[in-house]
Amino acid sequence: MERNKVLGFWDLALFTFCAIFGVEAIATTAAIGPSAISWWLICIVGYFLPFGLLAAELGSTYPAQGGIYVWIKRALGKRWSARSIWYYWISLPLWLPALYIAIAEIMGHIFFPDTSLWLKVLMGVVMIWIAVGINLCPLKISKWIPNMGSVAQFLIIVSMIAAAIFYFLKNGRFANEIGLKDIAPNLNAAIVFIPVIIYNLCGCELVSGAAGEMRNPTRDIPRTLILSAIVIASLYLLTTFSVWVVIPIDEINVASGILHVFTIAFQGHEMQGIISVIFGVLISFTFFAGIITWNLGQNRTVAEAANHGDLPRVLGKMTKNMAPIGASIVSGIISTTVIITYGFIARDASELFWHVISFSLVAQLISYLMLFPSFVILRLKDGNTHRPFKVPGPDGVAIFLAVMAETFVLIAVLVLLIQPGREFLRFALPIMTGVLVVVAAGEILTKPK
Repeated sequence: MERNKVLGFWDLALFTFCAIFGVEAIATTAAIGPSAISWWLICIVGYFLPFGLLAAELGSTYPAQGGIYVWIKRALGKRWSARSIWYYWISLPLWLPALYIAIAEIMGHIFFPDTSLWLKVLMGVVMIWIAVGINLCPLKISKWIPNMGSVAQFLIIVSMIAAAIFYFLKNGRFANEIGLKDIAPNLNAAIVFIPVIIYNLCGCELVSGAAGEMRNPTRDIPRTLILSAIVIASLYLLTTFSVWVVIPIDEINVASGILHVFTIAFQGHEMQGIISVIFGVLISFTFFAGIITWNLGQNRTVAEAANHGDLPRVLGKMTKNMAPIGASIVSGIISTTVIITYGFIARDASELFWHVISFSLVAQLISYLMLFPSFVILRLKDGNTHRPFKVPGPDGVAIFLAVMAETFVLIAVLVLLIQPGREFLRFALPIMTGVLVVVAAGEILTKPK
């Protein structure tokens, strides 16, 4: 069935921004401390900008539905592309429960302060299946969730900066004393920070998963990724600093820290209650919009692989409107299982958030470990193919950028698996066990013909 070309440049720009920039990431990185600024810059230069450039070249050169699946298949063949897309997709239902818990944490803080962990888990399960239903709508309708999510994120960003200014004018000081010595890179912080920042900057490839539904992918994908990379990097730095202005670093809650910026900044103000409710709902919506965005991109990618016989056929089933019903429903079932299982493991919402993020991120990054070598292979072996956008400079520059991005991903995977400084049985062992199960399942299910 012919796909409708419904995605224009601004759809792609808002989609990409909503996918990569996450307000939930701001509190997580701010909690690391002032050295996060230097590590932000290191990871942006060493990973994010190279990733954006490489994805722009691949997406415009090979603008086929499926994105990362198509690129790895051309470079490494069907067996490795099947493996990579399995890891890439399975990370979605493993990762999204963390955001559902974050939404439940915020809504509970606003409306039900004494909400138990299990009630939050139940709220997450309900949201999982609402997201599945939205994913089954035609893309011309469902695309408006990411679009509105990006607008909501911009409103939150502007409001966070305004809240930080208001707090400073009201109190005449920052909540934290931050000097140049504090900002300098700290190797101890790097052990925690590199995986967190890599997680916050994933998604440059996502928009290409729907390349077959774009009006002009060869032109719009590079423009979208380059613009988004610059804007996202700048806003992450600004919003992280805004959190430090208002909240003492040792009091930042990774699951609901953004809402605390507003509750603390406007403490005692006659509008405090209304402001907290408005921004709590708005922040929750941006989380949910991010969930929808990743569903729309990754489920289409895995459906393409399944329809080519590289994954179980059930994942390739489509509706009459070309929505990936098979992948969406299976993803919903897995997310439901994961959020309930981790409910038994975690002691509170923050710990549950970290468990799920770490486990799922390892799975996704395994596919990235195959992506960057694929770029190098295609550059060297398929150099005669016309490239509407090409990473500036000779092949050596592009290869260096790919190696640099690969190194950052490899470091992140190792740190997430080992969990240095944390209790092995409570943190590292559950993550390692989960990854081994995912790898074993992938070897059974990915048997391309």
